[in-house]
Amino acid sequence: MQPVLSQPCSWMLQVLLMSNVLLWENVYSMPVCFDMEGYNDIPILELFDSAIFTAQYISNLTTQMAEEFDTKFAHSLGYRAKNFSTCHATSLATPANVEQIQQTQSDVLLKIMISISRAWYYPLKQLVRVVAILEGAYETLLLKVKEVKEANQDILEEIKAILIRVHPGAEEKVYTASMALADVRSTNEDIRRFVVSNLLHCLDSDIDKVATYLEVLKCRIIQNNKC
Repeated sequence: MQPVLSQPCSWMLQVLLMSNVLLWENVYSMPVCFDMEGYNDIPILELFDSAIFTAQYISNLTTQMAEEFDTKFAHSLGYRAKNFSTCHATSLATPANVEQIQQTQSDVLLKIMISISRAWYYPLKQLVRVVAILEGAYETLLLKVKEVKEANQDILEEIKAILIRVHPGAEEKVYTASMALADVRSTNEDIRRFVVSNLLHCLDSDIDKVATYLEVLKCRIIQNNKC
């Protein structure tokens, strides 16, 4: 029998676009509760290096997961889900090129990174759940998704620590956090696979932004743009 989603179709794009609406319909502002214990004595250079390493690690792991997942399931998805206009974090205003990044103030870049990381908090939790029950998924994929979820929390704490170090008082700000992603709970196995693939590619794109912003800020703050 031919897979339900074996051909690209407009209704599949509508599914993804609807998932964005469902994702953001329960949005609220979360206070940033900074726990600086364990970070106060770490040199700022080490904080940057650790955050950059974590971002690059997440990026590499996510790229690997996306490629492995598509290799196993893309035949039933119609096409590889790389339409980033359907990514839930696209509503966040982010610098699009090197010139815009250089023109963005340091505190603003750090807050953007915090918002990106927070936007993935609930989707990653739900991604763990859906991969755990996804028919045909392999155990190593679940372990990698869990690892990415934990690493995302680690990099969030590191970026918040950098923000406080560079801009004291930033703990009084609030950031947007996303809630549930509905379509990962669909009873249609092909829809769930499609959404998982799209999420992995979107995460890969977003974490690349974070890694790039961190590299720029390290050069700007630590090396006075002499790098």
